Amino acid sequence: MNQNSHMELSELLVVAEQAGRSLIASAEKDLDAIVPTCPEWNNLELLNHMKMVWWFGASQINAGNENERAVPSDEMKNSPLEQLENLLNEFQDNDFSSPCWSWTTNKTVGFWVRRMAHENTVHNWDTEGTLNTRSSISTLLALDGIEEKLFMFRTDADFPNASIHLHCTDCEGEWMLASSDGELEIKREHGKGDAAVRGRAEDILLYLWGRGQENLECFGDEEVINTWARIGP
Repeated sequence: MNQNSHMELSELLVVAEQAGRSLIASAEKDLDAIVPTCPEWNNLELLNHMKMVWWFGASQINAGNENERAVPSDEMKNSPLEQLENLLNEFQDNDFSSPCWSWTTNKTVGFWVRRMAHENTVHNWDTEGTLNTRSSISTLLALDGIEEKLFMFRTDADFPNASIHLHCTDCEGEWMLASSDGELEIKREHGKGDAAVRGRAEDILLYLWGRGQENLECFGDEEVINTWARIGP
């Protein structure tokens, strides 16, 4: 598997909009409902989180400075929908290759298109859980999301001193994750780790975002499996 397995940014922009609008619609059906996969939030609090994320991303794109993180200066839009549409307008007004800040080596608008597609998709899945009507995440989108998550880990993350093998059962997707001297090593290949997680790309993506191990086959050290799922982006 190689970088060409990534979805096109134009496709991811469509995902970002559709998942964002769906997320808002689902959450606004019951703002007080506790989000099962984010129990510290109800739907209103999740929407407020998304407004901040969309505002922050739009601010980086608008500033266009790849060397310095922009502090959002303008007033945040009132409604989640206004804030989402403000971000979508920034995407439409800028080329995907235009420079802007991110915490990764990819300091372009394209980074934020991809980031928002997956952020919106996972949180849409969260809000749908309050309605018991979860839609599936396509294999192609999930595969792209796994790649994004694995190669977006912060360099200062506290990686486990144990390896794990991830194996998709519905597509060609395998990764060996190991840590050496605090550095993350990722190989797109079959291997034997201290633990292994096997299942559909959708379920592996959700596992990597701390959404549990339902529908997955897990082998080896349970603590290793749990720890790899707790590492922030």
